[in-house]
Amino acid sequence: MSLRTVLFFLAFGCLGSAVAASADPNSCNLNDFAKIGYFDFRDNSRMALQRRQLVEGAHFTASVRRGVSGNTGKLIDDLDYVLRHIPNHPQALMVMYSVQTRPGFKRNKPGRTDYYYDSIGCYFKKALAVAPDDPAIYLARAIAAHRKGKKKLAEQDYLQALTLYQDYAEAHYNFGLLLFSQKKFQDAQEHADKAYELGYPLEGLRRKLASRSK
Repeated sequence: MSLRTVLFFLAFGCLGSAVAASADPNSCNLNDFAKIGYFDFRDNSRMALQRRQLVEGAHFTASVRRGVSGNTGKLIDDLDYVLRHIPNHPQALMVMYSVQTRPGFKRNKPGRTDYYYDSIGCYFKKALAVAPDDPAIYLARAIAAHRKGKKKLAEQDYLQALTLYQDYAEAHYNFGLLLFSQKKFQDAQEHADKAYELGYPLEGLRRKLASRSK
């Protein structure tokens, strides 16, 4: 390991796990990232992979990925840490969405009424601010909107994800589910065919479409 890498690890390890918070629940500071700087989830350079290993190793463990509990503290603090270092981390964004839509969730920090965690909408805005060409972010936001019943917004983001990556099997599959729910069965079939042609493993959409022909 080079001296440069050692110094990087030391600096990175001393950051702690301070979280982003605001006194205004409606604010969204698109420049509020980790002090050491953020990096793109898709960056496969050696340094980026080392940073990702450090971040995920401490703050995106199995319990965090499942949305069960935090590893270094509260679940939301670990997720916030990941997203301040890797704003377009798609799995962390979806877990954060799940946490923030749970019954009784409150965005203010525990014991405080004047500081708030970012909204899930803000996390998505930050992700797109640093990686506007990342189809995974549009897909994640589409799925979130779809689950909320915001079908028009979901459709826009599914289409944008597929514009950026035409062979995105997961986007074809989930967009097919949306189209099926809108009774646009021919369009749903087309996206289902494409998803399965690309090797998508889940059979739910295929079964939905097959049930119509019985």
